Amino acid sequence: MLSKILNKLQNGYMVYHLEVSFKVIGFSTEILDILWKENFIRGYSITSEDYVRVFLRYYQGSPVCTQLTVISSSHHRLYFSLLDLSRLADDFGVLIISTPKGIMTADNAVRIGEGGEVLAYIA
Repeated sequence: MLSKILNKLQNGYMVYHLEVSFKVIGFSTEILDILWKENFIRGYSITSEDYVRVFLRYYQGSPVCTQLTVISSSHHRLYFSLLDLSRLADDFGVLIISTPKGIMTADNAVRIGEGGEVLAYIA
């Protein structure tokens, strides 16, 4: 499910669309909230037919998001402890982590003292 969301966004950025749409699936709004808070998208809206319209962000004609990568899959899961997350550099992008307290960025996970499964990398 996460790969579908990130592929739609990546394809939209590659062809310079202003927005992309897809059906609301699983935790898509949580992922989009993180992308909005980290300024990778301009926003999103949910239509009455359970579709999400995501408004993509560009800076001086270039996509803000250059890399959207799914890290964990159903066959290969990657878990980071709190110590592993705290050792990561802050300047290389955003890791999206699934913790027992919800889906959040690696910085937020370190702040609340949780490790978890690494879902995606966004830069």
